[in-house]
Amino acid sequence: MIDKIKYHKDNRKYFKVQRQVAPGSSKISFGYIVDFSKDFILLQETDDFDLNGYSIFPIKSIAEIQFNNKDKYYDKIMHLEGLVDKISYKHQVDLTSWTTIFKSIKLLGLNVVIKNEDPKDETFDIGPITKVTKTAVYIRYFDSQGFLDIEPTKISYKLITIVKFDEHYTNTMSKYLRERKTNTKQKS
Repeated sequence: MIDKIKYHKDNRKYFKVQRQVAPGSSKISFGYIVDFSKDFILLQETDDFDLNGYSIFPIKSIAEIQFNNKDKYYDKIMHLEGLVDKISYKHQVDLTSWTTIFKSIKLLGLNVVIKNEDPKDETFDIGPITKVTKTAVYIRYFDSQGFLDIEPTKISYKLITIVKFDEHYTNTMSKYLRERKTNTKQKS
């Protein structure tokens, strides 16, 4: 597995994988590998011939690496369009553990999307990281109107299947985050 990962990274080849997110349930991730450790992959994601942020997921979740003729043709177009040359590893993220990953992203000042893609317990959390411990990360969730929750949400590492950051949607919304107005009028 590590040899295939290294091959795709070193040769800047399109990387498409099926990740097992729960027993009998999988999700597809695709893009270009910009870094990896013995436990995690850092992928620059692609979407319709465009680069869009980064994702990190455990290597142990990989059920299958796919690089068929369709993937090879997509990769060829990405090269011909000059998009592969724009792939960069502009953020240094320590891929040793979830703890080091979240500490690194917090230091970068970037907001995250954290998912549990298990259909029986699916969660989607987005927002700034407020605290990182040995077993969990805390974020202040924001909704589609940019309102931040008052209290941070605790997310156990055991429940995380993928983390995304520096994506267009998250970065754009993050510029317009706001606090909810609370009723501070005193009764007379």
